Amino acid sequence: MRFNTILSFLATAGLAASTPLSPILQAANIVNIANVIPNQWIVVMKDISDSSFQSFLASRDASIISSTKAIHNIGTFKAFSGTFSQTLVNLLLSKAEVAYIEADVKVSINALSTQSTARPWGLGRISHRKKGSTDFVYESSAGVGTYSYVIDTGVLTTHVEFEGRATFGVNLAGDGLNTDGNGHGTHVAGTIGSRAYGVAKKTNIIDVKVLDSKGAGALSNVILGIEWAVKDMESNSRKGKALANLSIGTAYSQATNDAVKAAVGRGLFIAVAAGNNGGDAALYSPGSEATACTVGASDANDVKAAYSNYGTVVDIFAPGSQIMSTWIRSNTDSYTQSGTSMSTPHIVGLAACLISLEGAKAPGPLCERMKTLSTKDVLTGGSGASVNYLAYNGNGA
Repeated sequence: MRFNTILSFLATAGLAASTPLSPILQAANIVNIANVIPNQWIVVMKDISDSSFQSFLASRDASIISSTKAIHNIGTFKAFSGTFSQTLVNLLLSKAEVAYIEADVKVSINALSTQSTARPWGLGRISHRKKGSTDFVYESSAGVGTYSYVIDTGVLTTHVEFEGRATFGVNLAGDGLNTDGNGHGTHVAGTIGSRAYGVAKKTNIIDVKVLDSKGAGALSNVILGIEWAVKDMESNSRKGKALANLSIGTAYSQATNDAVKAAVGRGLFIAVAAGNNGGDAALYSPGSEATACTVGASDANDVKAAYSNYGTVVDIFAPGSQIMSTWIRSNTDSYTQSGTSMSTPHIVGLAACLISLEGAKAPGPLCERMKTLSTKDVLTGGSGASVNYLAYNGNGA
């Protein structure tokens, strides 16, 4: 299915039928044509050294250099992105160092309908084995000493619920607005670590803005955001206590998955939304990346949300329907949203709490720890083969 999609897209894009395609390019998925940004491409390198990557960059044709928008280097993931003509794409495909080339696409947030009021049930659910409680039982350490990167639409860092623990990191959305003009990122951050609505009430929140006020942006900017978080983690010696939230989705993207995998390999725990398509999460990114902690959504009745993606790539479920959190109309505002965007920050917050309670953990074992703690076999509904694990913080209630 993916192979045919690629060939179809390449024909539509006008690449010559005689162009030799590398096996990796053929295996990578060029995503939904409707979301493609015309003539923008992500060129992903083979697993080469930093020095070889720098040599390749320096030796590029002048027209390629002038058309390059960004250079990406996250450990094993090395790439560059920009606006390249068909001629330049063909030239790059001929280079032995190039693994594959993927179309740059528009990505979007994974939130659904909004409501003005709802019962704040999510925190109670993850701190009790049985449904129905709205009381949140948690350890007082509550994520102290951890750092949660929110790669999203921005964060209203001045919101009173963040108590000064939220800081602006970087704006890669290109809109010049160093705050949240959409609300999605602030909502996510609030579920991770706000005073009233947060799981980890003492974590530090870092705003990594990659999407604009419409909740959309280029995939290449999301990759830049992942890279920025990794480098900030490393430069500040936060490995083992740094987490990232990606409540962002697109159709299957090898470049996205490879970037996430490389970041996890550097020690950054990343929780990703399974997606709101009601389908197999293996068809979407970054939810399909095995090294990330992929999160599905449930409701207050312990039913897997009909919108939530499912499948064997989903690691765990968390509350996602009608979740109240911080909002952007004022520094005291709150709002309710639904989606796997809302379930994912529950997991980032829970991961932060476990680190502060049990010590620094590598990303893989941290996700496994949450799966071990989870409440088993209480969820109903849903389609396909998925785990029946509901997030639980282990506090005995």
